[in-house]
Amino acid sequence: GTPVVHTLKHIVASGDSVVKIQGALSGTLGYLMSGLQEGKPYSSVVKEAHKLGFTEPDPRDDLGGMDVARKALILSRLWGSQLEMKDVQVEALFPDDFASLEVPEFMEALAQLDTDYAKKVAEAEEAGKALRYVASIDEKSCVVGLKAVDKESPLGRLSGSDNLVEFYTEIYGEKPVVVQGAGAGDKVTAVGIVADMVRVAQ
Repeated sequence: GTPVVHTLKHIVASGDSVVKIQGALSGTLGYLMSGLQEGKPYSSVVKEAHKLGFTEPDPRDDLGGMDVARKALILSRLWGSQLEMKDVQVEALFPDDFASLEVPEFMEALAQLDTDYAKKVAEAEEAGKALRYVASIDEKSCVVGLKAVDKESPLGRLSGSDNLVEFYTEIYGEKPVVVQGAGAGDKVTAVGIVADMVRVAQ
């Protein structure tokens, strides 16, 4: 639903040059990061998001970061890169040995990660930053994972399940073009699908 692709195409068509793109491209992971910043345990926020329907039936489909990686690669390719999925660096929010667990076992095992994520949030806080799950894109690379961002930046002020993308360009300099909107939920997904159908029909 959020007009990120349209905005990028408009910037490119205007003759401006994109320097960097970074953003929070998952409403689910945005909800998780906000919960962590509020001091909630990692496991409880994941379970809460799962109960609310923000995650896929198997939360690993969100926590693995591949959904964000695919969106980031689309933006990278629209910008003009020749990167492939294998070139995208992706940080999953669970260890490799959790991948083989059944969903109920996985949900129970999440509590083992609470201390580690609380420490990451505290370290970011001590540095005056906020922890976010960010896609960082430039001309040669695409990296998806946890990043401590300035609290006063658009990403740092982001809360809840909204998506947000910052487009840094030559004309706009250090003040990026920012696109923000709801990023999770059935209604948001439905609106996005209808908008795509309208564009195809046109």
